[in-house]
Amino acid sequence: MLRLTDYSLGRSVRAEGPGGHSGRRACPPAERRGWTFIELMVVLVLVAVTLLIAGLSVYRGKSAADHLTCQDNMKAIRSALEIYYVKNNRTYPADQAAFEAFLQDRAYFGASSAASATADELRCPLDESRSYHYLYSRNPTTGTITLTCPVPDSGHGSY
Repeated sequence: MLRLTDYSLGRSVRAEGPGGHSGRRACPPAERRGWTFIELMVVLVLVAVTLLIAGLSVYRGKSAADHLTCQDNMKAIRSALEIYYVKNNRTYPADQAAFEAFLQDRAYFGASSAASATADELRCPLDESRSYHYLYSRNPTTGTITLTCPVPDSGHGSY
């Protein structure tokens, strides 16, 4: 039996035999109308895995950015505290209340990287309630100061 291809129709055509027929019953070629269930499930799993990987990458990037913002805020406050120290007879704020008042005074945040920062912007990005400033402690014996991130378990540490 001779098999020819009819390119205009895009399907195979059988050449007829001596009696005008090929000897087999003519059946229309089976056409594929959709995807099988397995194929759909494989595509859905691949899309879900891709979205999961992309979501984790975005989360990690945001977490790293929050960490860097918190550290940068603490460095800006620390720089402003050094200006405060020089302008106030070599003393730091005595306690947390004095530190809060210091944060409200724009005179100390002029030329630093926090030039446009307000006291509300100098908070940890993970502090969703926006209710806590950085925790301030001063050791009167040694004169050392410590700024600590107010968000528990943030991993941002102290400066």
